[in-house]
Amino acid sequence: MAGVVAAGRRLHLTQGLGYSLQRAAALFALMTAVTMLGQLGAGFLGERFAVRGLLAACMLGHAAAIFALAWARSLPLVVLAVTLHGLAWGVRGPLQHALRAEYFGRASFGTVLGFSSMILMWGTMAGPLIPGVLADRYGGYGWGFTLLAALAAAGSGFFLLARRPEPPASQRGR
Repeated sequence: MAGVVAAGRRLHLTQGLGYSLQRAAALFALMTAVTMLGQLGAGFLGERFAVRGLLAACMLGHAAAIFALAWARSLPLVVLAVTLHGLAWGVRGPLQHALRAEYFGRASFGTVLGFSSMILMWGTMAGPLIPGVLADRYGGYGWGFTLLAALAAAGSGFFLLARRPEPPASQRGR
């Protein structure tokens, strides 16, 4: 969603949809506030429902939000996309940490988090660049955001496929 405000030469909300900079900033603030609410609710949800399923649902939420933003032409749909994305982002963050802890334990948590962060950094770098480059080429963010939505939807499947790894032979039977 960084592309919402800052990617490419043509800003999606201000130049693409014609919103004022103040309205675009308010939408970003709304997304941030909803993200915080999602973070607060993540623990409650994670204790009551399967974490992998919740993470898969969050990725589908990201996909739906980014797709909606790609083709939205009305403020209510943009508000819905921003709200859904913020909620999914807020819930997903803490639950990913819970899943790492559950699968790898305290002894390996830092190592696994470090490697995961390296992988996530590629998405953080490419996320704004992909729609920005495609917007420059095709004159709008629709196709770039649609591609990101498809990748987020695929991420949902990866969460569903995730399984607890087998402990090393040296730790079995402890």
